[in-house]
Amino acid sequence: MAAHSITAMCPSPILTFWPANAPTLFSVAVNSAKRIADAFRVGGHDEALVSVVFAAASLEAFLSESAYLAEVSLQRESRDQRLGHHAGAEPAIVSVFEQVMEEAEESRVQIQSKFQLAHLVLTGKAYDKGSPPYQDFSDLMAVRNLLMHGKANEKFLTVDGKPSVLNPATVIERLTSKNILHEASPGERGFLTVLGDTAMTDLVYLDEIDNVPQKSPASGMMARWTFVIGTKAVAEWACSAAAQMATDFMEKAPISKWKHLMGEHFRKAFSTPF
Repeated sequence: MAAHSITAMCPSPILTFWPANAPTLFSVAVNSAKRIADAFRVGGHDEALVSVVFAAASLEAFLSESAYLAEVSLQRESRDQRLGHHAGAEPAIVSVFEQVMEEAEESRVQIQSKFQLAHLVLTGKAYDKGSPPYQDFSDLMAVRNLLMHGKANEKFLTVDGKPSVLNPATVIERLTSKNILHEASPGERGFLTVLGDTAMTDLVYLDEIDNVPQKSPASGMMARWTFVIGTKAVAEWACSAAAQMATDFMEKAPISKWKHLMGEHFRKAFSTPF
């Protein structure tokens, strides 16, 4: 029998094997967090920065690959219809989601807006920006963006009326209330770089600056801000933020073959407990 006849009789199966990237990226974030053997709020661990970057990357991959799985489920439905199989039809939301994500990708929409669009399709409303899981997700992306795409004109915290050139406000202010940043030990003298009146940079000790509030974010600063966020607590928070965002998304998806596919590929990976 000719090869083309065999192909005609046995249509190529859809998604026989497909290695998703999101679980791999998330496992890098998790394993990096687990390698930090120090106390939760001791800074200076590069592994925490790895966790932040890869936790954020895993969510970008997750949403993109979820859109691909929506396309796959629709292709399967179309194939089944051609073959005369009368399996249950996919909810209309699946097709809408796939189309919206395709448009968002072509328009190079940022990941925060992509998740908002996806949530709007699934639930008919936007995320509450001040509540979980979106708030931690938004904070995670802010930290990742500053690490990867920091700008020279970043707004900095001020101490004693002078801007701290090492402590970017967008990160420190977001994370201070979570109690996950480096916590100075008793007697630890934290260095802080400030700009003087002549725009020259001066390196001084925190305890040499007047009027620094006892619980100020600056009270725990040690050199660069990457030291301050380099804690096991930050690493685990980043992983939890990604896991909660992905899990919440899957839970809100309608009962469908698409939801089943997402569960098969993503649920186990994003269920890692801390």
